[in-house]
Amino acid sequence: MVCNRDLTNHRKIFEVSCGNHNGPSVTFITNSLVVFRDSENNLPVFRITDIDTGEIKYKIRAKESHCAENGKYPFSVSSEFMGKNPDYPEINECGIYILDVLSGKITLAASEEKILDMVRSHGLTPNEHTASVSHVRLNPSATSVMMRLGVEDCPVFGALGCIDLDSGKTHIIPDKPVHQLWFDDDTYMATRQFNQGRHIEMESSYIARFSKDGEELEILGGISNHTDGSPDRKLFAGDRCYPSFAPNVYLYRRGEKEPLAVFEIPKEEYITWKLQIHPNPSFSRDGKRLYFNRQSGGGKYKTEAVFADISEFV
Repeated sequence: MVCNRDLTNHRKIFEVSCGNHNGPSVTFITNSLVVFRDSENNLPVFRITDIDTGEIKYKIRAKESHCAENGKYPFSVSSEFMGKNPDYPEINECGIYILDVLSGKITLAASEEKILDMVRSHGLTPNEHTASVSHVRLNPSATSVMMRLGVEDCPVFGALGCIDLDSGKTHIIPDKPVHQLWFDDDTYMATRQFNQGRHIEMESSYIARFSKDGEELEILGGISNHTDGSPDRKLFAGDRCYPSFAPNVYLYRRGEKEPLAVFEIPKEEYITWKLQIHPNPSFSRDGKRLYFNRQSGGGKYKTEAVFADISEFV
């Protein structure tokens, strides 16, 4: 569904088949183009659609990424997708691809062999799922691509890989911080979590900025799981999405662990953990709103997408 900023003119664009955890993962590419996840014949597919005309510009069977940068949309192809994109013969091996949304050109950014060689060159051990990467995302200038890697050496948090597209230089952070996003062209923002044997601690988590190779550069905020930063990187948000806690959303001033504001969410463990619906806060592009998913307290399956007006802190 799309609507105007003032919540008028709601209209249906497409009926998707997807799970609860990330939903359709819809994001705007331009003011008229959106990209979202769907499923067809039990195989993931992403579609890029014009919200004004309803025209589907691209339909590609692959694992979608977070968003487009500079009109370029990355995606990953693993073995189950091979031979399933007859309209795109250039998708002919496993790896990470980039679609130029304007021209339609698809290029291979990193082959499966490149990904496995990267893991081995940094002293880690690939497993059968390593090349099936997730959370693929380009940096703002579309010159580097990051991805989450499953490796034998990091069973809890996995590893975070990065490839600089021009030089081919690679970077890896073992036991990575979680729910990483690009902070700028060269660094990440993510939540640092600590595993104490049987559980991941909520109390010791915090938002920080990291180099591509894992050096912690600065603290950005306090308790968090899923996180985001305002466009000017002055505010940060995180959710208390941990078992046995109400998954409240916190707003932080950069560098401060004490929140500026707390947005309370009812504790509904079934919704949060059985249905896997997480708050996952996200800033609007003008930085004046904070969007998140919220258990409404209206029943076992009742959730809603909401926003908080945070213009007083901008």
